[in-house]
Amino acid sequence: MYSGAGQRRQQVRVGVEVAELADREFAVWLLAHGVDDQDRPTRSSLVERAGSLGLDSEHVVERFLRDGLLVAVDPAADDAVGFAEEHQLFPLLQGLGPDPDQPWMQTVGLLNHPVAQVSVAVYDVLMWAQLAPELWTGCNDAAKVAVQAGVTAPEETDPRQVLAGVLGQVHGLLCVRAAYFDRRRVR
Repeated sequence: MYSGAGQRRQQVRVGVEVAELADREFAVWLLAHGVDDQDRPTRSSLVERAGSLGLDSEHVVERFLRDGLLVAVDPAADDAVGFAEEHQLFPLLQGLGPDPDQPWMQTVGLLNHPVAQVSVAVYDVLMWAQLAPELWTGCNDAAKVAVQAGVTAPEETDPRQVLAGVLGQVHGLLCVRAAYFDRRRVR
């Protein structure tokens, strides 16, 4: 998208608002979502990585955090539930089911083209997430279904542990654009 005197801008939506970002700001925003499924960016690692690419990012990251374009949350911290009560997770790719080589893991992608791999608990939350009014309800629902199915593993039956699993694995989905977070819808 071009804005003004031919200056290129990227649009990022947060709820009903749209933020326009210059290409360099958009690059920082993309880096914040991780570069692979093992990457768990923090504020300092994001600033460092962006700096290594020649992007002046410290003030950009602070602005993104202030404006809600980014949210810093520790999966194990108490504020993780608060985050989950205020945000919704949306899948952008289809669930493809168990990985043939690792059946305890589930795959997400497009028609026989897996793009990401997640645990069963994260897969359940992701595939039903658009039906929950916020992530926390989705984690509670997934835990209840697991209990009804006879699962006993706490990482699948305890909503708090399900949430920690989702937040711990979500960068693997975000970095390949398999899912995104948004503010929860007000009903």
